[in-house]
Amino acid sequence: MNEILQLIDAQLDELLPAETDNPTLLHAAMRYSVFSGGKRIRPVLCVAVCEALGGSVQDALVASCAIEILHTYTLIHDDLPAMDDDDMRRGKPSCHKKFNEATAILAGDALLTLAFEWLGGTGNVQPVVDLARASGSLGIIAGQQDDMTMKNSTPSKAQFLEMQRKKTAILFSVSCGIGARCAKAGNDQIAHAQLFGETLGRAFQLFDDLCDNDPVTMSVIGREETMKLAEKYKADSYNELSAFASEATQLRDIIDFTYSSFK
Repeated sequence: MNEILQLIDAQLDELLPAETDNPTLLHAAMRYSVFSGGKRIRPVLCVAVCEALGGSVQDALVASCAIEILHTYTLIHDDLPAMDDDDMRRGKPSCHKKFNEATAILAGDALLTLAFEWLGGTGNVQPVVDLARASGSLGIIAGQQDDMTMKNSTPSKAQFLEMQRKKTAILFSVSCGIGARCAKAGNDQIAHAQLFGETLGRAFQLFDDLCDNDPVTMSVIGREETMKLAEKYKADSYNELSAFASEATQLRDIIDFTYSSFK
């Protein structure tokens, strides 16, 4: 995993505009947010799935970087005062606190746009469609809108879990699906990769809520039920690895590491 991380970071450093490129403030904000110390779970999954299905790291490297900067854009915008209003991200000042709100908005916009430039440059059209669908008004942005709406209402359990699917799990799912496409996998393997990512993403968010004792999750679902659901999705994610046969060792190590971070 560390080897993949180093390759992803090196590729990101090479592809992103330098801080000295005009407009310098914008590019400094973009690089600040991208290199703020995230785990890179989504791009690592993209590369690992590609390898598990017969591809190489290089086959998925640019696509994985596109996924990471799109994820970074969602975090920048999520932290804004009009959204979650978070002053800190990963132990550092949020982009809008380090720079200013206007620059943070533009940095997020630029990263979103750049993600599709990089992905389109690979010459493989379907991952562009997949990521656009996953991140648009029926995916991540829908999840963000639902999250904002729920701040002033009492959602049902089903509504809350659907919000989490769109806001979190869908990007795990599309990351794994794109990794499978980069390996030129068949449709069945792509579907299994997407479901593996979704169940991992659902479990990830629920475990994260348990660690944070998230008041909304605890109110809507309750701690005991949240734990049961998290464990169910965790088991489902391991079960989906059967589709990768003997090549699942690295993926299993990655999800073992992911889940162990919540202990």
